[in-house]
Amino acid sequence: MAKRKIGLLATGLVVALLGLVAVVETQRQGVQAEPLQLTGQIRNLGSSEEEVVDDKERADQIVAELKELMDIDTSVDPTVATIIDIEILRSQNSFYDKAENGDHLVVTPTRAILYSSSKNIILDVVPITLEPAPAADSEAEAVVEEGSVEE
Repeated sequence: MAKRKIGLLATGLVVALLGLVAVVETQRQGVQAEPLQLTGQIRNLGSSEEEVVDDKERADQIVAELKELMDIDTSVDPTVATIIDIEILRSQNSFYDKAENGDHLVVTPTRAILYSSSKNIILDVVPITLEPAPAADSEAEAVVEEGSVEE
């Protein structure tokens, strides 16, 4: 009788743990999808076709300026973002300590580069490893204004 109670208790515990794992996984997937939804919303805010072309031209110009200062891999078009709220970025990562609003983050397949176009200098470079996203490309945070992304 005691073995049966222990067996039922163990079975109940396993079922409860499986249920907990399912709930946590569902919440994780929801949290993981949130930045993708926000990125899509940011892109759709006031982005006319003309603005997208202007952003692409500006991004190409920034990449060309940066290429004069360092050799960068352009086999894949780099992602270029303009910093619009440096205080939030600084509070999240010391990489942004030297940057100011209006500076640019250029992300290549191997490096993240902080570049000041107003001073024409590279502020910082860090190596990165890009991992493919499961469904879509998650690129920008709400504090960074998209310059251009070639997908």
